[in-house]
Amino acid sequence: MAADEEETHGEDGEKPKKKGFPLMMVLLLVNTLGVLGVGAYVVLVMPKGAPAAMSPEEMAAQGGTGGKEQGGMGGHGAAREPKPAGAPESGAAGPMLELGDVIVNLREPGGDHFLKTKLSLELDVEETRPEVEARLSQIKYQINMLLAGQRMADVQGPEKMEALRQAMVRRVNAVLTSGRIVGVWPEVWIVQ
Repeated sequence: MAADEEETHGEDGEKPKKKGFPLMMVLLLVNTLGVLGVGAYVVLVMPKGAPAAMSPEEMAAQGGTGGKEQGGMGGHGAAREPKPAGAPESGAAGPMLELGDVIVNLREPGGDHFLKTKLSLELDVEETRPEVEARLSQIKYQINMLLAGQRMADVQGPEKMEALRQAMVRRVNAVLTSGRIVGVWPEVWIVQ
C-alpha cells in the first residue's frame, strides 16, 4: 500500500505534473478568439456608410456630416462647394425660411398612417431667399414625394429622422440653381 502512495506522489512526495494545456492558456485562447470575432463583425457586418461617433469639432474639421455629400457613398459631388461670401460662420445658423406644415400619408398596406411635420429651411446666404421663394412649389413637391414614399418604420427613430433630413436637403438643392440650403429643420415630427 505504501508503494502505491509513492507512485501517485512521486519520489519526494510531490504531486506529478499534469499533462495538457494549463487553464490559463485555454482562457487566453478563448479571449483571443473572442476579440478576433468582434473585430471581424465590425469590419464585415457593420454598415460601411455608418458614420463613426465624432464630436461636432471633428465633423466641422472634416467639412460636414461625412455623408453622401462628402463622396462617402455616392451622391451628387465628391467635394463641398466653397462657402459663398457672406455665409454664416461655422456653427452659426444661416438665414431661415419657414416652409410650414407638411402632412403625408405613409406608404402602408392599410393606408391609415400619416406623418405631420413643420419644416424650416436653413439657407446658405440671404441672397438665396428669392430663388427658394420662387421655387417653393417645386421644393414642397420634392419633400412631399420623398416623405410619402416612406413606411412607418422609415420615419421613426433619430437615425431615420436624420437620414430623411439629409435626403430633404439633397432634394431641395437639386431644385435650386444658384443658391443652396444647408439644413432642413423639423420643428414638429408626429407619426400616427
